[in-house]
Amino acid sequence: MSAFLRSVVRVALPCAACLLIALGAEGHAGAAAANVVSASVPGRYIVVYREGSMPADADAQASRAGARVMHRHERMGMLSVATDSAGRRRLMQDSAVQFVVEDRIMTGSAVVRRFAASDREEGNVLPRRVAPAGPLKVVTGPVNAPVTAAPVVSKPTPVAPAPAPVPTAPTPPVSSAPVPPASTADTYYAGSPQGWAVKAAGGFGMGVLGGTTRGAWNTTLGQGVRIAVLDSGVDAVHPDIAPNLVLNMTEIDPGVQPSVCDDGTPQDQQGHGTWVASLALGAMGSGTGRVVGMAPGAALLNIKVLQRVPGAGATQAAKCAAGEASGLMSSLLKGIDDAVDQHADVIVMSLAAIVDLYSGDGAGLKVSFDRATHAAANAGVVIVAAAGNDGFDLSNTRYLSLPAQSRDVLAVVASTNPDCAEATGLVGSCAAGPVTRPYYSNYGAPLNAVAAPGGDLPNLSEDGVNGFVRGACSSGKPGTKDGLPADGASFGCFNTGHQQYVQAMGTSASAPLVGGIAALVKAAHPGWTASAIVTAIRLTAQAVPSMAAPLVNAGAAVAFTQ
Repeated sequence: MSAFLRSVVRVALPCAACLLIALGAEGHAGAAAANVVSASVPGRYIVVYREGSMPADADAQASRAGARVMHRHERMGMLSVATDSAGRRRLMQDSAVQFVVEDRIMTGSAVVRRFAASDREEGNVLPRRVAPAGPLKVVTGPVNAPVTAAPVVSKPTPVAPAPAPVPTAPTPPVSSAPVPPASTADTYYAGSPQGWAVKAAGGFGMGVLGGTTRGAWNTTLGQGVRIAVLDSGVDAVHPDIAPNLVLNMTEIDPGVQPSVCDDGTPQDQQGHGTWVASLALGAMGSGTGRVVGMAPGAALLNIKVLQRVPGAGATQAAKCAAGEASGLMSSLLKGIDDAVDQHADVIVMSLAAIVDLYSGDGAGLKVSFDRATHAAANAGVVIVAAAGNDGFDLSNTRYLSLPAQSRDVLAVVASTNPDCAEATGLVGSCAAGPVTRPYYSNYGAPLNAVAAPGGDLPNLSEDGVNGFVRGACSSGKPGTKDGLPADGASFGCFNTGHQQYVQAMGTSASAPLVGGIAALVKAAHPGWTASAIVTAIRLTAQAVPSMAAPLVNAGAAVAFTQ
């Protein structure tokens, strides 16, 4: 990798108590496999029972083996436990147990370099804010909806047991602070090249925000469909997020996963989750923010499975400022389970872990994810996952990217901006060129992936044509400045401070765009199964000579007939 690329890509450093989700970790096409395989978490294990069936006395058996049950994944036939190596050996002696695998580290990150100067907060105090459209009071206790698994361990938000219809045009939210003037709503989309990623994937419609070509939005904006984003949380009062937010919960247990950089609440204190959510379903219309997502009429289920953890630095504050979003793989499994319980129609996971199938745990890790994603698909959920940003060739079948290569998952690789062909540096200017796979995106036929915009170099402009993808970002916890939670402050948007908008690139952008397309197809064809929706997206994706994976097309997917 060139010195330039090393300076742009922020390296995700594993930590002993976290799961690294590889969304923007340093990597290139020739990266050594040892550098991309996810690290294990000492003392944390996932118990996988045979035939997907958990014995009635599973908790008692685990306790007798010296293990403490952290999560029950009933419909998946799995337990997440804390124990030592001796306890693991005792668990494996149970004839009902198929695998006992180490929990894994996964980190969510993206290459970030620009935010609009006009969006920077005065004195690092939160800027324009709006309240969520629905009640989002956070309480302690089980989610107020039918569940078959144990209540969530963290602090969920009550939500109605069935989705409420979403209006064709998002209803202006109730303001808890000055709302952006109507003139600024959607300005990174309407008449701006900054909204290129949504448009390139088919997010447009004749007469919708100035659109001159008929497209998916002439049929639907995704009303009545629920998209679960499993990530670092969202900024619940961001004007592009709040209008569509109906569930705000966290799987992070600070007692198990303490971080000096993040308090574990549903509020995004890293920025990644807000950026991802805004690309899937950023709100549209007067009183909203400046970006528009692929399915702006859909409802958002925020399920936080990652938190900011320390990176490299001389001081604790510096380490946190450089920190990435990390979380336990077991928390991700719990998040999938809870998304099903909360009636999600689509699950978006902009995160990835590379697993070595030749390792002792490889097969068990694959089975763990297969159980989780297949159970969700059986419940009618479309599951979309990013391929990862290691620049790794997954044609070597010894290695898998999970959850992208899990059962029933639609994997997504990144593509470049057709108006800004990929370059090798920041210098120069954008020029139209063929759509290609950017250097960072994982790839390979075994992924069976579709492609969607993820961004590319160069990164030149805050307002004009650019390689990076514009999205919403987090301003941290309301009423705080940038800094350590212990000091009454909070972190927000990647390593840029408290920002409402940011430009970044990664397969983390590609996955939510496809998740938004799935929501549009679901809204247009409410009787279709998850499999039928994925088939429509695959069969209407367009072959491009310069790419191995076909490019998604929202309009064609919505118009597809069985």
